[in-house]
Amino acid sequence: MTVVGVDGCPDGWLVVTYDGTTFVEARICGDIGSVWDRHCEAATVLVDVPIGLREASKEKRPCDDAAREVLGPRSSSVFPPPVRAAAYEDSYAEAKAVQEAATDGSLGVQAWHICPKIRELDVLLRETAPDAQDTVREAHPEVCFWALAGERPMEYSKTRQPAAAFWERVDVLEAVDDGVLRDLQAGGAGIGGQASIDDLVDAFALAITASDLTGSLRTLPPADSRDAERDPAGLPMEMVYSRRRT
Repeated sequence: MTVVGVDGCPDGWLVVTYDGTTFVEARICGDIGSVWDRHCEAATVLVDVPIGLREASKEKRPCDDAAREVLGPRSSSVFPPPVRAAAYEDSYAEAKAVQEAATDGSLGVQAWHICPKIRELDVLLRETAPDAQDTVREAHPEVCFWALAGERPMEYSKTRQPAAAFWERVDVLEAVDDGVLRDLQAGGAGIGGQASIDDLVDAFALAITASDLTGSLRTLPPADSRDAERDPAGLPMEMVYSRRRT
């Protein structure tokens, strides 16, 4: 069973592939269409980009609220995504104005910086390849680390304590896949292009989450809860995670 973890990077999309319990490769694809063309037969593709989007609502996405609640000290890594129209604007000022008109909040710079990725994925799922909707799902690396660590938020911040944060997260992954440090080294040496070590570790976290190394996929909020919701385009507002096998 092939599964894929995908994280945005400056040169496009950093893609980590596992087959069952085995690391296969890490590579950079220039656009999300290329990722799907290459992995349309995969069982699961987890992507660190918001998928289900509000259009005109003051309500927050339930998955964002649920993620912030479980992440505690790492809750700031979950920032409010744009409404769909804001993601399609050409400038930050225009996107911010659209966001403020549609919600009771503004659009942060972090969210604006990922708008091109959100837009690219939105076009793929709604227009170019709607058949990808059952396979391509949203995941957040910090939620994945939380779940794989026994539902314990990471202690160290990637921005304030990068060295400690790196090793803390590698330790979590290594407890699930004892070859991950070797595979991170091989993947990092072979990808070329512009991507950070955080991009690589996050893509590994998503791929391992989807792999046979972990239990069944779960979602925030739970799929059978009353908080489970789809956006006006029918895309789920969810974050996928899985627990470490015991």
